Amino acid sequence: MAGDSVQLIKDRLNIIDVISPYVELHKAGRHFKGKSPFTNEKTPSFFVSPERGMYYCFSTSQGGDIFRFIEVMEGVDFKGALKILAEKAGVELVPENPQKKTERDQLYAVLEQATQYFENKLASHGPARAYLENRSVTAETIKKWRIGYAPGPPEAGWRELRQHLNTAGYNDTLLLKAGLIKTTDVGKEPFDVFRDRVMFPLRDQNGKVVAFSGRILAKDTEAPKYVNSPETDLYHKSDLLYGYDMAKHSIRQLGFWLIVEGQFDVVMSHQAGYSNTVAVSGTALTTHHVQLLERLSNKVVLALDADKAGIAAMKRAADLMLRRGIDVKVAALPDGADPADMVQKDIKVYKNAVGHSVHVIEFLLTHLKNTITDERAFKLRAREEVIPFVTLIPNHIDQEHFEGVIATALGTTKDAVHFEVTRLLEESERQSISPKSVININTTSVTPPHNPTHRKDVTLLYLLAAVSVVSAEVRSVLEVEVDSITNSNIDDLIKSLPDSALDKIIFQLEESYEKSSPLIVYEELVHKLEQLRRLYLDEQLALLRNQLTENPEVGSEVLPKILELQKKKQLPPYTVDIFSKL
Repeated sequence: MAGDSVQLIKDRLNIIDVISPYVELHKAGRHFKGKSPFTNEKTPSFFVSPERGMYYCFSTSQGGDIFRFIEVMEGVDFKGALKILAEKAGVELVPENPQKKTERDQLYAVLEQATQYFENKLASHGPARAYLENRSVTAETIKKWRIGYAPGPPEAGWRELRQHLNTAGYNDTLLLKAGLIKTTDVGKEPFDVFRDRVMFPLRDQNGKVVAFSGRILAKDTEAPKYVNSPETDLYHKSDLLYGYDMAKHSIRQLGFWLIVEGQFDVVMSHQAGYSNTVAVSGTALTTHHVQLLERLSNKVVLALDADKAGIAAMKRAADLMLRRGIDVKVAALPDGADPADMVQKDIKVYKNAVGHSVHVIEFLLTHLKNTITDERAFKLRAREEVIPFVTLIPNHIDQEHFEGVIATALGTTKDAVHFEVTRLLEESERQSISPKSVININTTSVTPPHNPTHRKDVTLLYLLAAVSVVSAEVRSVLEVEVDSITNSNIDDLIKSLPDSALDKIIFQLEESYEKSSPLIVYEELVHKLEQLRRLYLDEQLALLRNQLTENPEVGSEVLPKILELQKKKQLPPYTVDIFSKL
């Protein structure tokens, strides 16, 4: 069972041993401390607790256990982290279907054989090498990306790869399942999918080849410029990002991801120094792609072709990412140019475009302004094509900012733009299609700090975190008092919180309590308990008074409750005496 494996891995692996290869850690009291691996900070703000098997990064406000750390550092999902840590711990993960695992291993093996075959063919094929040289692809880049060549007509036959792999012991059934050969007519021999093409291996998150994309070499042909592998048990185009295995560490270090359109664009962008570049392969950007990348950074720059199709792809991607709270910028490329061409012709122009990227809303406004001369037509198009993107932004301050940006561009008022934004939001709600339905908003972060509900939530979070830090005796006192105030079991309250909601506070309290005397800790706890008690009483009183105002007929029922709560407010405040028996 996966759950058993997870616990066994945690039992065998010390979190310090897992994190140390990535972060230089130093003992700091009960914790270990180091510089964040997610930023380029100078002052260490990354803490690890061996006691709890948890880490927390104060500079990026993220934390978790060893599995979460590997997910973020290696850019993999939980399943990927499980495999990495299982290998490190010496824990065998028994596959649900051993026969299926064997077949997958065979698929990986034959795809690796095909990759080596293509690499060797490129080394001996002058025209293919010349093509890459003419596009300024260096020998180092060719080796790094394992670029190859698939022979085919007119210089070779239709079954060169098939014959090579058959000779190596791989049968046609496996080659068909791997997407390397195909057949069209019953009784006809299968033939190679890729013929006379420059080959780009497509690799999964762990760097294993799962498919290919081939660029036609011949100029005078009606064949499609690019051919991709069909979907297989290993390759699902909606899941794979080309270059992700090479870019994941740089995305985290540079703080943003750069998305381009094709394989050549990725390769040349990396060659230009942007090792955080990825591309979709044979499909539009999907939610799964975004989930992969947002683990590493919530900032993106789109460097897509500036033609009509490129603009449409950019809009689709922005729609998907803005909904998830990602900061989306666009690098303005010259019309008709793609990143690969720009790097080849003038790398400075490409770097300038990426370095001066602007938010997608600003880009769309500029694009419309440059393509529409009639002022009224420009405003109407902006209303239809740009303002809807504002409704997708989860940050209200950011929303207001871009309402101002649009108002300035259109020569109108912020109120007019805000009216349109509100209209779209209300229209979406009426249609039960909320543009924010996929956005997880932490309400405590957007509630005004002077709101009593916010103060109550923050105080309660403090006490729930303290329960994890204090001794068992102090915890028992807190459990009784919090239960008395909230009418809720403290364990139930903790379980109701999102994962890692308390991590930051727990680390802060561990640091603070370690340096404080028991009396100071007790004084702080009773202060928080008294604050929580009064905030809860005030909230209940406000609710009852509202009921009485809205419906005076309930007075006989509500007034006694109000009087009872007012009596409770007159009770003496909490003191450290509640801990006197400890």
